[in-house]
Amino acid sequence: MGMMMGRRLLLSLVLLMAAASGAAAFGIRGVPADYCYRYNIPAAPFYLGTAAAIHLGNTNSCIAGYDLDPRNSYYQFCIPSWVAATDNGTILSGEAAMDHAALSPRTAISAFMRLLDQRIIDDVAKRAAELAPYTIIDRRGRISIQVEAGRLKEEFPPARLAGILISELKRRAEAHLGHEVGHAVIAVPRHLSIQRHDLAYVGRYLGFRGFKFIDEQIATAAAYHLHTERGDGKAILVFHLGGRTCDATIFKFINGTTRLVDARSDLFLGGEDFTWRIVEYMAWLIKQRHGWDIGQDKEALLRLRVACEHAKKALSDQEETQVQVDSLVDGVSFSASLTRAKFEELNRDLFDRAMALVDQVVMGRGGGPREESRKDLVDEIVLVAGSARIPKVRQLVRDYFHGREPNSRKGVEPEEAVHRGTAILSRPEAAPIIEECFEHNLGGY
Repeated sequence: MGMMMGRRLLLSLVLLMAAASGAAAFGIRGVPADYCYRYNIPAAPFYLGTAAAIHLGNTNSCIAGYDLDPRNSYYQFCIPSWVAATDNGTILSGEAAMDHAALSPRTAISAFMRLLDQRIIDDVAKRAAELAPYTIIDRRGRISIQVEAGRLKEEFPPARLAGILISELKRRAEAHLGHEVGHAVIAVPRHLSIQRHDLAYVGRYLGFRGFKFIDEQIATAAAYHLHTERGDGKAILVFHLGGRTCDATIFKFINGTTRLVDARSDLFLGGEDFTWRIVEYMAWLIKQRHGWDIGQDKEALLRLRVACEHAKKALSDQEETQVQVDSLVDGVSFSASLTRAKFEELNRDLFDRAMALVDQVVMGRGGGPREESRKDLVDEIVLVAGSARIPKVRQLVRDYFHGREPNSRKGVEPEEAVHRGTAILSRPEAAPIIEECFEHNLGGY
C-alpha cells in the first residue's frame, strides 16, 4: 500500500478526529510507585434516587443509577466524550460536539481523559500533541488545551472538559428522575491522582454535595459481583480494551480492601486504531480499482471511516460484511467486502501489543521464572470496553489462559461494565466497600 499513502491517510484522519494511535514506545505506563489515596468525603452512605454513578471515558462518558421506583429502577445515559467551541462562543458537548468536529475539526476536543495528571514534558502529552488537531499548552506546569473558533480562543484544562461532560450527564439524569442528583460515585482511570482533587472541585461547583472516586477496574469487578464474598481473596484480571486506550490490571479483594498486584496500560491503543487499519486498506483498494487517491479528501475520508467503523462492529457477529460508501467521490459510490480473517490480519500486530500487557501483569515484574503455572493463579478473567467484543481478542485471551473463558454475566455488556459496576457501588449497601486506596503487593499473588 505504500508508506507515503499511509502517512497521508494518518495525517488526514488526525485532522478529522482527535483519535489515538502511535508506537508502543509512547503511553506505556506501569503502576505508580506509591498508589494509595484517601479522601474525607462527607454525606455517605448515599441513598437510592439521590446518587449517580459517573464514568468518564476517552470515547464515551456515562451516568447511571437507581430510582426510587422499583418498577423502573435502573437508568443510564451515555454521550460521546467530545467538547467543542463555536464561533459565537457556545460550548457544545456530547453528540453536538462530535457532529461539530466533522465541520470544524480544530475546534473540537476528544480523548482528553488520558491527559489528566500529565505535564507538558511527559511522553503521553508529547504524543497527544503530535496527533491532536488542537493545541496543547503549558499553564504553570499543568496541561491546558487551546482551540480557535473564528476570532475566539478558548482554553480548556482537562478537568474543565470533564466538568462540561459531567454537567450534561447530570442534566440528563435529573430530567429523567425529576429531581436533583446530589451525590456521585465517579469511576476514574487507575493512574489518576493529582487531578482527583481538581475533579472534586468541579463536582462541588456543579452542585454535588457528596462524592467518592472509585477505580475503573474495581467498578468493572463490581459489575460481575466480584466485590462480594464471591470474589474475596481471588486474583482478578481486568483487561480493558476501549476505543482509545488499553490496560491490564490484576488485583484482589481482601476483607473489603483492594490489593493491587500489578497493572500496565497503553494510552494510545484501542478500537480507533483497528478502524484506521481498515480505512487504510480500503483507501488502497480504491486507488487500485479507480485510481483515486483520497488521502487529502477530508470529506471522502470521513465517509469512508464511518463505513469502516460499522464494518468493524459487524464483524464481531458475522464472518464477512460490506464496506459501503454512497457518493464517495464525485457522486460515485464504493463497495468492497471485508472478511473477519482480513480484519484480523490487518490488526495482528495491534492485538499482539494488547496481549503483551496481559502477559506483563500475569508474569510479574522480572526477576522470577516465567512459569506457565502463574497463569493458573489468576482466578477471574474480566474483559471490558467495546473492543472486548472482537472475537479475535476473546480468542487470544482464551488461548493465553489455556482455554479458560472470560467472565460473563447476563445483562452486562463489555462497554457498560464500568458504569454498571459504579452504579452498584453507589447503592447504600456498598458504602463500606468503596475505598480510594489500593494496597500494594507488586509482583506476587
